[in-house]
Amino acid sequence: MDNKYSMTVEQNIFLAKRNIVDNVYANAKMEGLNVTFPQTKTILEGINVPNLKIDEIQCILNLRDAWKYIINNIEKEFNLEFICKVNELVARNESIEWGKLRNRKS
Repeated sequence: MDNKYSMTVEQNIFLAKRNIVDNVYANAKMEGLNVTFPQTKTILEGINVPNLKIDEIQCILNLRDAWKYIINNIEKEFNLEFICKVNELVARNESIEWGKLRNRKS
């Protein structure tokens, strides 16, 4: 019996691109944003949503950029540098320092 969940890299990329709005919306909800799926789709289409805060729109755009980076760099090695780059895109203009490990000094 064939494994119906076994997909090629190309198939995975196609699926990720096809579901980018769903993925960004789900990530936005995990970030605690009170946005709807239609609002997320509208923002990703480049249209302003007047009843959302600028920070909420920025977060959605950051998540989009992180997803695009992952899709476009899927062949890169998954290491700390890659993770920091994804964090840089997600946390851009939202945290004190993005794309770097936090270092707590005792």
